[in-house]
Amino acid sequence: MNNHNEKLLEISMATLEKVAKNELEEDSQDELRALLVDKDTVVGAIGASHDTHLLKIDNREDELVTRINSWVAALMKSIHHDEVARNRKRIAEIHNYIDYVTDQLEDMSPS
Repeated sequence: MNNHNEKLLEISMATLEKVAKNELEEDSQDELRALLVDKDTVVGAIGASHDTHLLKIDNREDELVTRINSWVAALMKSIHHDEVARNRKRIAEIHNYIDYVTDQLEDMSPS
């Protein structure tokens, strides 16, 4: 990303030098000529562009991290809920087995 910004700055400075020497092609756009007024204007415009680009990337990263954290929280909640339900079902099975064995023992005991 910084490499792109450095290349853009190099190209802009070379174009600025062409404008200063009046070597810029005649069919160049008026907007380009207006932007290439002086070095400070060019550096400022490129810096602002770079800052805006970095801000968009940071915002996207924040959005992705937020969504991932929400997904992980929902997944963990689901896993916890499923595990609690599985544990309760298993405990109920154990209680039913104990009741069954107790009934069998009572039936087998001499009265």
